[in-house]
Amino acid sequence: MGHFDILIIGGGAAGIAAARAAADAGCKSIALVERKQKLGGILLQCSHPGFGAGLTGGEYAAALVQDFPETVTLFFGTTVLLVEPNKTAHLSGDRQISFSQLILATGSREIPLGALPIAGTRPKGVYTAGQMQEMMNLHGFVPQGPVVILGSGDIGLIMASQIAAMGISVTLVEQKENCGGLTRNRRCLKDNSIRLICSQTIDAVEGSPALTGCCLSGGEKIACRTFLIAAGLVPERGLLAELGMPSWLQMCGNCNTVYPMAEGVTADGRKAGIAAFQKIRGKL
Repeated sequence: MGHFDILIIGGGAAGIAAARAAADAGCKSIALVERKQKLGGILLQCSHPGFGAGLTGGEYAAALVQDFPETVTLFFGTTVLLVEPNKTAHLSGDRQISFSQLILATGSREIPLGALPIAGTRPKGVYTAGQMQEMMNLHGFVPQGPVVILGSGDIGLIMASQIAAMGISVTLVEQKENCGGLTRNRRCLKDNSIRLICSQTIDAVEGSPALTGCCLSGGEKIACRTFLIAAGLVPERGLLAELGMPSWLQMCGNCNTVYPMAEGVTADGRKAGIAAFQKIRGKL
């Protein structure tokens, strides 16, 4: 079992920034665990501009990892299964790591269909917006139209814009009275002639085995072949279930609070990396 001064769980913007900040501050013993085979997290599937100085998500991630500190030990394709109060982390592959400070940078998870009061079967053609973003931008998947998207926040607007630009009919359904998201993302509604329905939600989905339509709370039925759920994000803190908030733990990024901009995630990661090293330095 190896020991590290700082263990960082999550290789997205927050985890990368935390590792860099701790290394820059002088920490020589850092482990960064990432379940995928590459650093970047959710940024890698974001092909739209708007990160940093007009960069795409992938470009922003590439800038974050440029000249990445060699003192950081990277564990790719690895999942942290359990963190014990004795400062031991159990990893996939029957491995263990002990640490002095832990930084949780696990991001957030999307609200799925099963968590919403939507009746009907669970037909083929229902996805979260993030799932579809990954499928389209990293694997070249083309969704079947027409498409209905529940939720007009930024991810809903971004996916509506990208799908409509492919010539596929898109309808956005928003439970609130007005469209959400940043102003720059709301422009897609007019630019792509996307229908927006506010003050309603989806009560049911129809079709078996494949989706054929969505039923609105106002009574209208919309024929569709793809239904995307962009109902929001929940901070991913499952590893803390048995831990609480010990003094040796820092949380950063979207597992701390859901940020509207990647720059906020990065700044929070830097702060966590510095704080963790300061605690270690104070004990030396």
